[in-house]
Amino acid sequence: MKILLFLLFLLVSEFVCAQNPITAKLDTVSLSRFAYFQHTTNNGSACICYLLNPSNVNNATAVNVGAPDSLRFDNNSLFNGIHLLAPGQQIIVFGNFAGRQITITNLSSTNTNITVMLYCPGN
Repeated sequence: MKILLFLLFLLVSEFVCAQNPITAKLDTVSLSRFAYFQHTTNNGSACICYLLNPSNVNNATAVNVGAPDSLRFDNNSLFNGIHLLAPGQQIIVFGNFAGRQITITNLSSTNTNITVMLYCPGN
């Protein structure tokens, strides 16, 4: 039985390695008040940027700059600009950031953190 399990393990390992899996890294940070996040994106890749106000009671203010003017969050607001996030609100954008350096800053009036997740294939 042990030999059979060992052979099964070898078969599965070879199958997984033959698939050439791609690993990716998500940059996720929690920005405290007046903290910022900078990241240079890949040109031509479709990036995902996610902003979340994890607070249950306080509004959060995020200021984003650096992306192409055509990028819009799922709430139809432009990526570049000021975003007021209600408690628990999240916004997501998906698109080509054209290899630009983006900056996201937490300018909340209270001590509210903002969670930022950025994924760009190939980074």
